Amino acid sequence: MKLIVRSGCEDGNCPKISDVVDGVGDMVAVQGSTAQAVQGVPGHESVVLIPRQVVLEYADKFRAEATHDA
Repeated sequence: MKLIVRSGCEDGNCPKISDVVDGVGDMVAVQGSTAQAVQGVPGHESVVLIPRQVVLEYADKFRAEATHDA
């Protein structure tokens, strides 16, 4: 899988969001710290593919909550 970093750091251990380049469809790859003891999710997973729309929907909810709390 080839990724193009779009947000976050270019290298090293840090959170980032990347475009997936090679034929996976309308997806982004998200990298972050490995969460420990998450029910139903193996502890070794640190990169997942999710539809861009999920990120946008989350961003809309996050913005709405931030505006409401301000």
